[in-house]
Amino acid sequence: MSRLLVVVVIFIAIYLLLKHYRRQMPKKDVMGEDASKHRENMVRCAHCGVHLPKGESIMVEHKHYCSEAHRHAHTGESE
Repeated sequence: MSRLLVVVVIFIAIYLLLKHYRRQMPKKDVMGEDASKHRENMVRCAHCGVHLPKGESIMVEHKHYCSEAHRHAHTGESE
């Protein structure tokens, strides 16, 4: 019984050490670069409601659009 207890304690110690080690490692994305460099705020299209990265949106009068067609449709402009 005491051998089993020693083995369990060893496994718990190894688990806690690995958990501590993984927490201190910087998180990497698939390409191996820091994931925080690629994060971008998401915005919602004022016409259809789809969410897209802010850098890919078209912003007019503090409103974001997913395409020129939706910008024209929402503002009532003709193309």
